Amino acid sequence: MFANKNLQIIAGIGIACLITAIAAFGYYNTAPGSSLETFFFAMGGKLPSGFIQAATFAAFFICVFGVQALQQRIQTEESAYMAKLLPETEQYVLYPEDVNRIKLEAIETERRTGPRMLTDLIKQATTKFRAESSTGETLSMVETISDMQRKTFEKEFWLISTCQTLIPALGFLGTVLGMAAAILSMGQAQPVAVATSLPGTTTTATAAAAPPVPSVTSTDIQALIDSMGTAFFTTILAIVLGIIVSIMVKRLETRAEDFQTNMKRYVVENLVNRIHR
Repeated sequence: MFANKNLQIIAGIGIACLITAIAAFGYYNTAPGSSLETFFFAMGGKLPSGFIQAATFAAFFICVFGVQALQQRIQTEESAYMAKLLPETEQYVLYPEDVNRIKLEAIETERRTGPRMLTDLIKQATTKFRAESSTGETLSMVETISDMQRKTFEKEFWLISTCQTLIPALGFLGTVLGMAAAILSMGQAQPVAVATSLPGTTTTATAAAAPPVPSVTSTDIQALIDSMGTAFFTTILAIVLGIIVSIMVKRLETRAEDFQTNMKRYVVENLVNRIHR
């Protein structure tokens, strides 16, 4: 959907902002103490602490769009097989003039459909055979070009890998900030004097003599609950989204590896091994 990485970033941030806006609207417009309020709070509806969840959602959706773009890229690359540039019939033998014809067909295919990794690999292999007339050198060229293509394709993963690393980091950051806010909220409790009645003393004298002790109000308790909720919910959200992204990225890596392996096998079996000198 979004082949350009800048579009992936913009779309991911945009969806994260939309989710945060919906969560904030729901949090501030639902009954206090209800399950819906808790849900919207977990989604980052209470601002500004909810920006941690918003950043986590942004990293998640950037990963999703990046994975989809690379999946589409692989599907587009696999469409080059439809050109049937190499013979797949058993016992089919290629002569030098057939190799020249295959190169010309690969060039013509690229003109029609655009450059593809498979057509480029075929062109490089046929060019090497025309120059060296050696299947061994041609096989070495296939190995070299295939490795170069693999490394080039792996560079496309940098944005996905970065955002995948950010998701658990943001969850940990939310945990630390929530715990720190909880500690600070308890430390801001105002001390008050507690009066006790003792035999032979007056209440006023006792109140003046008694040491002040911290008094925790309902506001302090609510602040503590909110801070702890931020710590736990940001961690849970990061864990869930991190698991989803890990599964998606692993499947993408497996498909990319299979594509590279099958492409090299296709060229070796149907081109290099069929050449007759």
